Amino acid sequence: MILYHNASLHETAVHFVGNPSNEEPLTISESLLSVSDEDQARLLEYFMHSFKPEEFYTFDSAESEVLPYIAKMFEGGDAFLEASQAIASHLYDVSVHPKILPGDLFIGRIRELNLHGEFCDGIVFIKAEVEDHFAQVEWKDKHSGLAFSQGYRLNRIDKACLVLSLEPGDGYRVLVVDKTNGNAGEAQYWTDAFLGLQALADSYHHTQQFMQVTREYLREKMPEEFQVSPAEQIALLNKSSNFFKSKDKFELEEFADDVFKDDDVASSFRNFTKNYSEDPEHSITEAFDISKSAVKKHAGMFKSVLKLDKNFHIYVHGNRQLIERGYDEEKGMNYYKVFFNNEAAS
Repeated sequence: MILYHNASLHETAVHFVGNPSNEEPLTISESLLSVSDEDQARLLEYFMHSFKPEEFYTFDSAESEVLPYIAKMFEGGDAFLEASQAIASHLYDVSVHPKILPGDLFIGRIRELNLHGEFCDGIVFIKAEVEDHFAQVEWKDKHSGLAFSQGYRLNRIDKACLVLSLEPGDGYRVLVVDKTNGNAGEAQYWTDAFLGLQALADSYHHTQQFMQVTREYLREKMPEEFQVSPAEQIALLNKSSNFFKSKDKFELEEFADDVFKDDDVASSFRNFTKNYSEDPEHSITEAFDISKSAVKKHAGMFKSVLKLDKNFHIYVHGNRQLIERGYDEEKGMNYYKVFFNNEAAS
């Protein structure tokens, strides 16, 4: 986890970044934000509360236009404001999709963050896009009044990035928050077009990638090559999920032998992973430490549900032998027979 209660917020700049496609302006601040000592802790909490040290990224040195400014910002002083202005201009240039919302871009320098016991500094980017309406009751003597205002909720983050001063020669270590407001056209513009990031090839990334490739094989490739029922697919999804939950280390050969008892299926899976890894957009490895946080977060990849017309959903979590499929000649319909000991409504 990241501890920041003993950290301190130093230089902070705010620039307004509109959408040029919608003829919205870019407003560059010519001075740093003045933050009172009383408001330092509140603003630091706003900046930091959404970051979870699970999936890390790193700057792509060949693609990122932000990276050259990061070292200057860590130095602080006069170079910080100039670098923040250049970054805001770059964000404006890439905010061209009509669904991208305008907002205020906060950029701050934070000292003495604690990541898993290791102290480091951070540069934080927060783009606040969605304002809320607030009503405040004001009292003077025994007479009340009502004032309305607009502002950003301190417990909501739309888009954010935290650059940690770790491994600077390897593109730093970066955390990202990206809520796209449901607009598919703006997806990834924050991570790719603006920041120029790529996933860090660590245990979290490797675990997530292999869970993804396993799901794709079971749901798409395996039914093309073998006769497999939905219930059998679900049984294999459950076995895959249990492997990741119960093991600390992943090895492809062990996984293929444990999950796929049939040699032909296991060989097909190995070939599928080999072809998958040759795609430049993917990066998987055959042996790695399993990240429990990745398994927990992405457990939905192995969701085990039999969907029967529009009438029933059967959630299958365990023994495949307790469910049988058949065909009723009289009704002319398929059926499942489920064996159980106890029942409960929910």
